[in-house]
Amino acid sequence: MAVSPTTSTSGATVIVDYDKVLEPGPREYGTNGWWTDEDAGLWRARYAELAPRVVRVPLMQSFVEPVNDDSDPEHVNWAGFHLDEPLPWFGRTITYRRCFEALRDADVTLMIHLPYLAGWLSANGDTGPYSTYPPADLAEYREYIQATLTYLVDTLDYPPQRIILEPVNEPDLACGQDPAVPCFWANWEMADLVAVVRAAHDAAQAVDPAIRVVGLSECCGTELTQALLDDYGGESLLDGLTYHRYVHSFDFSAGLDRGRPLQGYGKPVYINEYGNTKYWSDGEEGALWHSYVLPLLWQEGINPVQFSMAEFPGMHQGYDRLGLFRDWSAEWQPKPAYWVYVNFYNHLGGTDLVAASAPSELLALAGRREVSKEEAGLALWVVNLTKKVWDGLQFEVTGFPQNHGTLRVFDNLTGKDALETQQIEGEVLTFTYDLPARSSFTFVIASTTTE
Repeated sequence: MAVSPTTSTSGATVIVDYDKVLEPGPREYGTNGWWTDEDAGLWRARYAELAPRVVRVPLMQSFVEPVNDDSDPEHVNWAGFHLDEPLPWFGRTITYRRCFEALRDADVTLMIHLPYLAGWLSANGDTGPYSTYPPADLAEYREYIQATLTYLVDTLDYPPQRIILEPVNEPDLACGQDPAVPCFWANWEMADLVAVVRAAHDAAQAVDPAIRVVGLSECCGTELTQALLDDYGGESLLDGLTYHRYVHSFDFSAGLDRGRPLQGYGKPVYINEYGNTKYWSDGEEGALWHSYVLPLLWQEGINPVQFSMAEFPGMHQGYDRLGLFRDWSAEWQPKPAYWVYVNFYNHLGGTDLVAASAPSELLALAGRREVSKEEAGLALWVVNLTKKVWDGLQFEVTGFPQNHGTLRVFDNLTGKDALETQQIEGEVLTFTYDLPARSSFTFVIASTTTE
């Protein structure tokens, strides 16, 4: 399987044109994150290793403001907000402040989403932590959002330009539709949805206009989002558009098709929940699925925000298996899918896409990172979903700024360390590699020995 500078024995070639820049790749990619106080060092290390630019965190009002802070929505009684307090969770604790500080220190954009209401604020009555929208009192709802954002900006010094607010989650999920997930909205009309988005937008603007508002994270289509934008003034309320899509096979065309109408509005589009309900994120098949879907989203210019970073107690049945590593009961063991995201975000993140062609059975994505002609880099992501071994697959890179480079090879399913390192040279940088069946690899070329 070693890299070789010789000619291909299979007759197949992957060609990359370094000079043919297509477009910048997505810039706000990431994951849905978690936190536990007892494991703070691990979370900080994993966030650094994964290198997300966006982390989506659920803000549960039943934890933060379990009872109304006071009867005046124009006045914040900070004693009623529990953002600084350790909150018990399955034998461990979660302190929102410590989570937010870790993400701030990692230079991450925080996407906070508000999936459920506290029982006291729900127009449908108190059904525990999963009390549904719409809110019974919009003024109190706005106070909750404005107080939280004020806390982030004024108390924690979180840069407002790195805060994204997502006030709505899956409003189109009918109650009982998914037996594993309590519905988020019940007994509502479009006017209620518009009012919630407007209240969230106004609260964000009152704290700092740099804070962005996104939505609507529909589970089953984009009709509500498009109606909000087309018919209810949503163009001025949302800075970005979000959606979800789960599938049961390697065919992700439905996930791409759902995002395309949203791209027509000229705003950033995020798919901030997606996954495979057959393979989840388990084993090599789950990892291979992610390694195939990521470049598809990248090519479309859709920002992937993977769900979720880790398995976590209390998660909805089934969806827990989408985590990229196990929880504390299994000593936080990474799955192969974790290494897929570590490799993709570290090597392709922040690059500009360049032209790449490959045999039809393979998927190839290439991105370049050029500081100067003397300090340039190329990352090539190749996925083989077939059962065929590509012996002596040839790679040709044209237009590279120098006629030599350091090549490193990474197995995306097994870890973050390079399997091989080799010097290559020539007006066209050429090498061959034996690509295994059902595999995913990254080939990184740097014009210097360090990137």
